[in-house]
Amino acid sequence: MYLEDLKREFKATLRSLSPAIILILIFQVFLIKMPWMEFLQVGMGLLSTILGFTLFVQGAKRGLLPLGENMGSSFIEKRAFIMIMLFGFLLGLTLTLAEPDVRLVAFQITQITLLNISQNELIYATALGLGFFTTLAILRSMVDFPIIYILIPGYGAAIVLSLLTADEFIAKAYDLGAVTTGPMTVPFLIAIGVGIASVLGGRDRLESGFGIMAIGSIGPIVAILLWSLIRGGI
Repeated sequence: MYLEDLKREFKATLRSLSPAIILILIFQVFLIKMPWMEFLQVGMGLLSTILGFTLFVQGAKRGLLPLGENMGSSFIEKRAFIMIMLFGFLLGLTLTLAEPDVRLVAFQITQITLLNISQNELIYATALGLGFFTTLAILRSMVDFPIIYILIPGYGAAIVLSLLTADEFIAKAYDLGAVTTGPMTVPFLIAIGVGIASVLGGRDRLESGFGIMAIGSIGPIVAILLWSLIRGGI
């Protein structure tokens, strides 16, 4: 059963990536023209990517999603509301620290730009922002109020902070906010939201389980812009 699911996931991943692979081959033949021995390394990297995606998606379906739903529902059934909000903060924090996309973008910012900033400072500010706004998202799932009550003030704060922050740092803050919705954070946090909503019951409640990442992704933007102001506008 597991092997059949793995084969099916591999085929689906291969189908989804095949247009990009074909495009890379066309560019290699007509434009890039890398030595074919070097391009073979690229091919091995692409194969590793396909295998990695396959294993990750299968692992998320069988492990992260059920675990997240069970944890979310378990906290609510025990009426441990403060605990689940604290857990949401810590989970958002730790998942962001492990998120490869965040580390990659933070590394590029510190290597490519001339800004006097630390890669770890960027990552920790991003993680704190996501953790705090994940807590707000979980609160919304429990109380069930419209998502715009968080989105409008959140993005409003980001816009105001953008007007006060040095221009060269604004785009980087928004990029880091975008990459927090990566393969580590998305499946687990959304599953927790759905788990919370499923225990509370009702179709509207189930729908309120979504939106965690929409809210959570605001946090890193606000946190990094605030951090840049505290450091003197970079």
